[in-house]
Formats: sequence, C-alpha cells, structure tokens
Amino acid sequence: MATFKATRVGGPAVPAGIGDGQGLKAAVVEYSLGAALGLNDVIEGPTLQRGSVIVDVILSATDLDTGGSPAITLDVGPASDPDGLIDGSTIGQAGGVDRADTVPVTLTANESINVTVSAAPATGATTGTVSLTVMFLPPNS
Repeated sequence: MATFKATRVGGPAVPAGIGDGQGLKAAVVEYSLGAALGLNDVIEGPTLQRGSVIVDVILSATDLDTGGSPAITLDVGPASDPDGLIDGSTIGQAGGVDRADTVPVTLTANESINVTVSAAPATGATTGTVSLTVMFLPPNS
C-alpha cells in the first residue's frame, strides 16, 4: 500500500471555500500515475474542515486496468470512512465517471477526501489520471 498526493487543479492555493462560509464550493484534484496502482493504494485528495457538508462527489479516471478481465475497483470517502461516498466503483476498468452513492455527509473532523484502490487491477496501467471533484458547503454557510 502506498499513499499518493493528488494535485490541486486551478483555483486558489487553499481549496475554494474552506472556512469562508460563503455557500457551495468545489475542490478539484488530479493524480497522474507514475506507476500502476495496487491494492489499498490511497490517492489523498483535498482536506476539508470539520463541519463541512459534502453534497456531491465526482470521480473520473482513465483506463487503469489493461488486463483482459479488468478487476480494479475504487472507493471514495473521508479518511475515517474510506468507502463512505463511493463504494466499489468500476470506472477504472475502462475509464469513465462516477458520482457519490451517499450524500450529504457532514465531516466531524478535519479530513482528507481520498480515493482508495479496493480491488487490485488485473494488469495495472502505468499511465493515466484519476480526478476527484468534491462539492461541499463549508461550515457556517
């Protein structure tokens, strides 16, 4: 298992809206593969403030599993509940987009929103991208 840090895509140095109490915000991060992903690898996404309410999540990925019978699945959630937002997404098997299974979710601590490899790829792609958009209401909105 390895942990990889996704990079912010556009916007200010601090993810949009954290702590400003100004309505719906979006934090967008992207990770470019440098090697194949493996079981339990974590792509660390944006860290949101305690009290933030996550209202939607969009996960997109290129084909991350080039095997004849692709097997990779991805989970998305805060560090305390790794599959709490998206559980067992198969989009990495051919590329695609997936949305949150369960929202809204209110964070009870400052937490990063992560993508976790919950089933290993049959044959992991060594190039590609994983993108995560987290739409949330910051505390005091």
